[in-house]
Amino acid sequence: MICESFLECGGCQLPQEYNKQFEQKFEEFLELFGFKSNDVEKFFSPSSGFRARGEFRLHTENNKIYLSMNPYGQNNRVKISTCPILLPYLQDKLTILLLHINANPVIKDKLYGVKILGGLRGEAIITLIYHKKLDLCWEENALRLAQELECFIIGRSKGERRIIGRDFINETLSINGEKFFYIQKEGNFSQPNPYINTQMIEFVLSKLPAALSTDLLEMYCGSGNFTLALSKRFNKILATEVVKSAIKVLEKNAENNDIHNITAARLSGYETIEALDRQRAFFRLREIDLDKFNFSHIFIDPPRSGICDLDMLNFIQRFDSIIYISCNPLSLKEDLKTLQKTHKIEHCGVFDQFPYTHHLECGIILKRL
Repeated sequence: MICESFLECGGCQLPQEYNKQFEQKFEEFLELFGFKSNDVEKFFSPSSGFRARGEFRLHTENNKIYLSMNPYGQNNRVKISTCPILLPYLQDKLTILLLHINANPVIKDKLYGVKILGGLRGEAIITLIYHKKLDLCWEENALRLAQELECFIIGRSKGERRIIGRDFINETLSINGEKFFYIQKEGNFSQPNPYINTQMIEFVLSKLPAALSTDLLEMYCGSGNFTLALSKRFNKILATEVVKSAIKVLEKNAENNDIHNITAARLSGYETIEALDRQRAFFRLREIDLDKFNFSHIFIDPPRSGICDLDMLNFIQRFDSIIYISCNPLSLKEDLKTLQKTHKIEHCGVFDQFPYTHHLECGIILKRL
């Protein structure tokens, strides 16, 4: 990958040659867990043009605005002209965006941040973040900007959110040749690397039978990134997530894919345990019959901190099969100290979700001893 600001802007921290940086992370992963290389499947990202979202600060020089990033571990700003890790069409839109910002005082005034979200279908949302109240004049200018860029625009300031067009994009992933349709909503979590995301989903599916008569509990389900494809393998899925807006998107995603065996519930991790153990009756679950589920598997995709809670880990140990997706090998290692008392690792894969950074995604499949 060729980048004029490499190792200066802070977005990338590892050697510029792709295979070298991935091999470095892979060896560190093997050493951390004591695995042999043959025990772990490796999944490569494209070396550039792989990232579907970005967040930038702004730098002003001679009354001209540039995109900027913070050097790694610092709070000052480094001016950047391009960001080659972004999907190519998102790079093009940012280049045109800067031209319009600098030519339009209404859009430029008190603008201090830019976010961009895209996907493999080519749609895009650009979020402009301000230190000012947004008025009708801003909306009129933002509408023209959206038309020029052929994207959706969202304006944000304190306590304010103005939408030009819509606040979500449509995305399509081809999983083992089958197309799944997703809504990805601005402000909700979505996987940043669609190429690796597809490989992660296919990895999990490859370790499951073609059709199970039992059910899946999925925790931290988000908007259904894994849920949709997993619904083809299980009789039923109970998918829980604490973010209300994500649950609504999951339900819409299931509807758009004509999937009817997913039950979505707005529950935190602890609330999921309370509900399934009948420790607490939830009004929001009044139309869900929890007794109808016969769980054999649990799927967890926790935040970077991992599970890190003994009660939760003990709950996870009740399931015969555990599918654990982790974006932090260190927290995964801590959780495995408990999980491996009752389960053994059958499959492991590492995914270069974040090339040129120290971060590494991994997937572990565990079966009861």
